[in-house]
Amino acid sequence: MTTDPQQKTSKFRWGEMDEDDDLDFLLPPKQVIGPDENGLKTVIEYKFNDEGNKVKITTKSRVRKLASARLNKRAMERRSWPKFGDAANEDAGSRLTMVSTEEILLERPRAPGLLILIT
Repeated sequence: MTTDPQQKTSKFRWGEMDEDDDLDFLLPPKQVIGPDENGLKTVIEYKFNDEGNKVKITTKSRVRKLASARLNKRAMERRSWPKFGDAANEDAGSRLTMVSTEEILLERPRAPGLLILIT
């Protein structure tokens, strides 16, 4: 009596399960419906609650298209300049921001002629 390993993995036997095993493979897959003409997207997913019951969770969200921002002509020109330094190795679409590691001290200058006396 030999058992085929593919047959064993495809059939679920409740007696072979441990109590700690995750039963998420028993749930239907997540469904995404939409967005429809009003911009509503519906996501249907199933989970097990604390009591072990299967629960259907329906989430509706509005999908909006962001308005395109208008850029200054000079800013568009600067974006077309060739990259230099560490940014030269990055691809053209990335928005690379370098963070300075040096300490920058700022001082607040006092206005001339202003003297505060505390008595």
